[in-house]
Amino acid sequence: MESTNALILLIALASTWAMTGLIWTIQVVHYPVFDAIERGTDSELWRRFAQRHTTAISYIVGPFMLAEGATGIWIVASPPAGMSRALPLVALVLMGAAYGVTAFVSAPLHGRLGPSFDNGLHTRLVNTNWVRTAAWTLRGIVLCVIAYVAIA
Repeated sequence: MESTNALILLIALASTWAMTGLIWTIQVVHYPVFDAIERGTDSELWRRFAQRHTTAISYIVGPFMLAEGATGIWIVASPPAGMSRALPLVALVLMGAAYGVTAFVSAPLHGRLGPSFDNGLHTRLVNTNWVRTAAWTLRGIVLCVIAYVAIA
């Protein structure tokens, strides 16, 4: 495997598995405790928490998603030698699913939850986040298969 493609594949694996670990932590630990956050008078503590969560998580996911997005497109455009575009396209579709749910479901739900906690919105956030969790997990597995095929 050519060194540039090997580096791209390593960055793809690292960024995808970082996001996979993060999304499982969010799904199993972080989101479920949202309903235990002290709200304070007129939800002031909740608003501060929600704002801090949104800002802090952006610094973590932003670079990983940028690296993952760029390398995901690269691998489809230039798959490892002897490999069809089928598996890279599957990985790209899974990334698109995770990013789509993030942009069109999770982020808007966070926006609606920001001003005051709502049990229904919180439940919807936790339930719909399973789609992102599954998509990133499956993408990580597909990238491992791509890496195995590329080095075998």
